[in-house]
Amino acid sequence: MEETANHSGVEEVTEVPEVIETNETPIEGSDSPPQEETPRGINVKYNKEERFVPEDEVPTWVQKGLNYDKVSEKAQQAERYQQNLDRIAKFYGYDSHDSYLEALEQAEQDRRIQEEAQKLGVDEEVIRTHLQPMQEKLSKYEKEMQTIREQENLRMVESQIQTLSAKYPDFGKHQNAIIQMSIDKGYDLEDAYILTTHQERLNAAKQEAQRETLKNIQRNADSSTGFLGEDAPDQDGSYASMSAADRKAFRERVKRGEL
Repeated sequence: MEETANHSGVEEVTEVPEVIETNETPIEGSDSPPQEETPRGINVKYNKEERFVPEDEVPTWVQKGLNYDKVSEKAQQAERYQQNLDRIAKFYGYDSHDSYLEALEQAEQDRRIQEEAQKLGVDEEVIRTHLQPMQEKLSKYEKEMQTIREQENLRMVESQIQTLSAKYPDFGKHQNAIIQMSIDKGYDLEDAYILTTHQERLNAAKQEAQRETLKNIQRNADSSTGFLGEDAPDQDGSYASMSAADRKAFRERVKRGEL
């Protein structure tokens, strides 16, 4: 759940692991208390510490791509900014920076109304009565559209998880690591999957090449006394050692199911 901290506009996230209590009735004559169901979710890093995230909140974390070290740093900056605002407010005779900002907002609004009235050649009251309410409705509409866009992005992430789970049979096996990488690096989920599993795929390709080499040696041994198979493909290497072009080609091969 998200809460606003220190009136600074900076969001902090506090995760409380959910424990689903069962309503099972104890067996008569038994002193054992009802068992609690283990909550479903994953562990992610939060301020350099591992925290539990309930399963239904995972898409939200991915969509936001949270980086809590930066959030903490911004919170400290906001605290200093708030202290400076308090000093300025008291200098101009206001009790707090909130009252100072309210007065400043009102002054700016009055100035905008005055400028708009002069531009249209009408009285300021016309602006206050007709145009200002329309602008407020427009602002409210824009906020509602932003909420709708965020909800749509969340649904897209949930849909992407389902699609990738169907496309890659081992997606669930690596899901925690994939989601952690997506949160930390801001990667697309499919790219995070490819990067997370690339070494495993390279190892599988290497083992397959070795098996083919052994088969070739056996076939050659059956038909020749010489030693063959020296040109067997070498699949050793790692994703990190590839060039940018090779990495792109590798990702495309994974997406096509060739690896």
